[in-house]
Amino acid sequence: MSAIVLSGVEKLVTMSPVLEKIGIKNIHFFNARNNDELSTPLVALVPFVDAVVLGEDAHFSPHIHRLIDEALARHIPVVAESCINEIEYLFKN
Repeated sequence: MSAIVLSGVEKLVTMSPVLEKIGIKNIHFFNARNNDELSTPLVALVPFVDAVVLGEDAHFSPHIHRLIDEALARHIPVVAESCINEIEYLFKN
């Protein structure tokens, strides 16, 4: 299983063990604390991931909104960091 994580580095460190515990072993990280533009390759990964995870510290921007829209259009779950444990059943086989 794989996911794109949009958060700061500190939140990624705390979320990684939880994601691995529920079976997400491939994590594609974007440091959403910076106001960098999302690269085309990251947006291109959306169809191939099982979820998009939004960290509580993510700074929303038009670029992140674009990635979320892409995920929703493809029926890929977009999950807030605070809900990871509660939606564990979505990622279990």
